[in-house]
Formats: sequence, C-alpha cells, structure tokens
Amino acid sequence: MKTLTLMLSLLLSLPLLSLPVMASDRGEQKQVFGDYEVHYIGLTSNFIDEKTAQAYDIPRSRQLGYLSISVLKTHKNATPTPVRASVSGTIKNLIGQTRDLELREISETGAVYYITTFPFHEEEVYRIALKVTPEGQTRTYDVNFSQKFYEE
Repeated sequence: MKTLTLMLSLLLSLPLLSLPVMASDRGEQKQVFGDYEVHYIGLTSNFIDEKTAQAYDIPRSRQLGYLSISVLKTHKNATPTPVRASVSGTIKNLIGQTRDLELREISETGAVYYITTFPFHEEEVYRIALKVTPEGQTRTYDVNFSQKFYEE
C-alpha cells in the first residue's frame, strides 16, 4: 500500500503532460494499431494536483473519474510522436447504462491529449469504448477496455 501511495503522490506532483509517461513506467495501458499507439489512463480526478486541474479546468472530486487519451505515431528507430485525432467514446456500467464521453483536446508543446471526467459509483466496473481516427487517416480504431474506479 505504501508503494501505491508513493506512486500516487509522485503522480500528483507532475503536470498533465507526464501522466501518460508515468503510466508507461508502470505497465501502461495502450493498444497498438500498426504505426499508431493509443495510450489511455483512468483514475479518480482528485489525484490530479490542484495547479494542473486549475490550469486545464479539470474538476477534482472523489466521485469523478478522469480519462486521458493520447495517440502516438511510431517510427522506425525514432521516438513516437504525438498526433491529433478525432476521439469519441462511451462509458457503460455493468447494468448497461451508457453515457457519451465529452472529450476535449489539450495541446501542449510536444503533446496532445483528449481528456474527460465523469461521475462513477465506488468499485463499479465500467466499460469504455473509444473510436480513434488519427488526423489525416480514414481508418478508425476501436479501443475498448474495462476499469474499476475507487473513491480514494
């Protein structure tokens, strides 16, 4: 538990830009589609530090989930580069109640993120379904995953 607390406190001290990087260091959640990687992280929004939350107008609450999605284009022998994309999605609980996710783009130097917050119930598993179309591409990639959120 102390390791988790330490990791979360480190996460809180980093800017929004670092969230996907931290995730990759911890066995990040991503799906690969040819030359594209779709990275995602979900957590309770109160884990985002206050300055970052204020800067990006992210509400902080123990009852709000937070998702961050980024799309990277891979290159042979080079670091993947962030790309803009059309990202939409839904979130569904186990009894089938579905809600559209309202994702918005955050663009920084060397990074592009699509973020959203949503209410959740303690320890309930949610199915997240994303449709991702990298800019300049016609193919849409389906990213599906399940995650349990906790009020922490």
